[in-house]
Amino acid sequence: MSVVSVLAVAVTVVVFGYRLGRTHAAWRDVRAARRAVLITRRTAWRHTAGLAAVMVALFATLFVTAFEISK
Repeated sequence: MSVVSVLAVAVTVVVFGYRLGRTHAAWRDVRAARRAVLITRRTAWRHTAGLAAVMVALFATLFVTAFEISK
């Protein structure tokens, strides 16, 4: 075996291992981004539901107050 063939095999192994590692990391990044979108969407819906509940309570209070004043 010549030195060139040993170096070629070593470089090939390193490059192949690096590419496999980057592919795995990319899939982990995709998975993490998908989870982040779901968590962000869930948080946004919680805030929207809270705002809607407060608005319903506010309008109900205003309606009851207006009804009591009109008597």
